[in-house]
Amino acid sequence: MTTMMEYPSYFDCVADIIGRSDTPLTVDMLVEQVRAKRPTGKGVRSAVYQAIGKLYQAVPTAPGTFGWLSSLLRSQTFRHPLGQLEVQRGTLLMDELEHAVFFPGFFQDHQPDGRIVRLHLMGGPTIEAHADVEQETWALRLGKEFVAWVDQAGCSVKDDLLIHVLDADGGDYSLRLQPKESRQESEIQERNLFLARTAEAIVSGDRKARSATPVWELAAALIGRGVYADAVAPDDMHFILHEFSNLRLQDDVGYAKVGRDALRRERGGRNSGQGRGRDGDRSQYGREQPPWQETDEHTSRGGLWGDFIDRGTSDPPGDWGMDSGFWDAVEDNVADFSDMASESCEGYRFYLSEFGGMTPEEEPLSHMNYHLLEAELETLVGLEQEFGYLMPEQEERKQALAARLFIDPDIFYGGDWDQSDYDGPPFWDN
Repeated sequence: MTTMMEYPSYFDCVADIIGRSDTPLTVDMLVEQVRAKRPTGKGVRSAVYQAIGKLYQAVPTAPGTFGWLSSLLRSQTFRHPLGQLEVQRGTLLMDELEHAVFFPGFFQDHQPDGRIVRLHLMGGPTIEAHADVEQETWALRLGKEFVAWVDQAGCSVKDDLLIHVLDADGGDYSLRLQPKESRQESEIQERNLFLARTAEAIVSGDRKARSATPVWELAAALIGRGVYADAVAPDDMHFILHEFSNLRLQDDVGYAKVGRDALRRERGGRNSGQGRGRDGDRSQYGREQPPWQETDEHTSRGGLWGDFIDRGTSDPPGDWGMDSGFWDAVEDNVADFSDMASESCEGYRFYLSEFGGMTPEEEPLSHMNYHLLEAELETLVGLEQEFGYLMPEQEERKQALAARLFIDPDIFYGGDWDQSDYDGPPFWDN
């Protein structure tokens, strides 16, 4: 008798399908291709979402669409501020983002695999390297050839190393140096703000039952959103989140949004002389002297404070220091913090945009009421996923909520629930 054990699991099917595709695939495409690989039942769509949730390299690029990290990395560019240790010893210290760039498969199980990467130094040699640990941080040891290349270019600490991905799957990368004097500051600041806003939206949309979004997952999601696809790369990820977002690193593992009180305390620390100065110097965020404790070799650095800049524009303010005068102005002009939260809520902004274009004669939902109905929709989808179906009136309510909120119910599928590959009836039907 043929058994389900003879067929590949949903996990293996989805990994193989997305991993072989050069372009992102919708869930409908994945379901169709999974059905060609193995028998499926009524829970196939849910099983595909759950397989995606367990695959680190399966990265969302749009609602209901996923690409493979190694493929998404092609032609993306990353900025790495050089530190003293790196210039003197030829050791490139990696944060979580760069670890994912050079070793896309590492965070699936957090185990090194002996992968060798080839770094083509612009105007210099090609260096082969593997992952190693330096000062309790993952690193690439590039040696004397890298030191000589940096010295010949006349670069030093505080200059930038630009990492361009040629073929992540094959392990090919090009490196070039950019002196701080030639930085395109306005363009870089624009990319910084885009990264900060995108990171906030990603963390806000994390529906898994956890207190924070792991740094390596946030890094992959930023890559999937095309944050590094522009020719001008943003600054160091942790530096940007520290300066321009309302996210904070929790327990040196993941990022979570913080409330107004925490932001006020951070402001108080800055006003008392602690924290970053007003000169824009990035050196104190270098990897060799991080302003936080490293408790896990998989995480490199973090820490951040929230900004209340106008998220409706990408133009950077004239002073990134944001002294007490700035905060006093914020407090004088913002009567209700929930109003400001609604402005920074990507989902609610999208709802307002769609609402204004379709039903301008009606009153839109408030920010809180929007999320209340969103939670009801998510609950109905969860019940459908657990029981395999909804009653007719529940299905009608689900569709009505989805239409009213302009939400595709498919975004609520997935999560950390355990599910076997067998699509038979649930235990309560046996």
